[in-house]
Amino acid sequence: MAATGLIDEIRFDVADPAALAPFYGNVLGFDVAQAGRDLVASVPAQGTRLRFCAADVTPASPEATDLYWKIGLTLRDLDHAVAAARGAGAVISTPRQFRDIGYLCHLRDPAGLGIELLQQGFAGRAAPAGPGHPVMGQGILAHLTLRARNLQAAQDLLGRRMGMRLISVQPVRDLGFTLYFYTWSDAALPDPDLTAVGNREWLWRLPDTLIELQHLDTPGPALRLPGGGQAGLSGLWYRDRGGGVHLITPRDLAPLAG
Repeated sequence: MAATGLIDEIRFDVADPAALAPFYGNVLGFDVAQAGRDLVASVPAQGTRLRFCAADVTPASPEATDLYWKIGLTLRDLDHAVAAARGAGAVISTPRQFRDIGYLCHLRDPAGLGIELLQQGFAGRAAPAGPGHPVMGQGILAHLTLRARNLQAAQDLLGRRMGMRLISVQPVRDLGFTLYFYTWSDAALPDPDLTAVGNREWLWRLPDTLIELQHLDTPGPALRLPGGGQAGLSGLWYRDRGGGVHLITPRDLAPLAG
């Protein structure tokens, strides 16, 4: 029985799971295994798995109005990871320090699904990558990122239903959004102020898979739910604090869309 909750498995529908094995295995350094027609990618030190399920879908074509956004990997030395992944053929944006949030960049997998690479220290504060694979040998499967227009619905789902704890609030008001990070961990924050910039590098080092919520502060059309014939998120299995296992589906996420 788990002492605290955790995300067991994040599931995606894709056209050809086996075709993703070289990317997640060789380029990113996950442990990959076939499970029937599915591909499972995992990090040995963590409990969370990615499962890619065969479905009749086209590659993802992400938009800023999608409810599902990305997964996030945090790394000790981002530039080291990027150089290695580019050497293995990955196309990655140029790393940059984004405000007082983090030193980061983005890429997509062969199914079009978004991935963020985020250094655990701000720009200029890399730690030694260490031995092993240059990406996940030094990495944490750190975030599953959702967007929301209805903040109350999101807080009800993550806090009341899933029993998660809000651990960080990161406003980016001039760009029209605020980031909220949820976990089951009882780890004490360095600064009890949830908006404290001083907590952020600590947050990126937590060895847990958090849920990151991007609340869009300005009015707009309802967010597009996963599905619709494109590759994308199909489900989230999580384990609550009592050890019970539960499934969150795109239908459960619909109230967040606004």
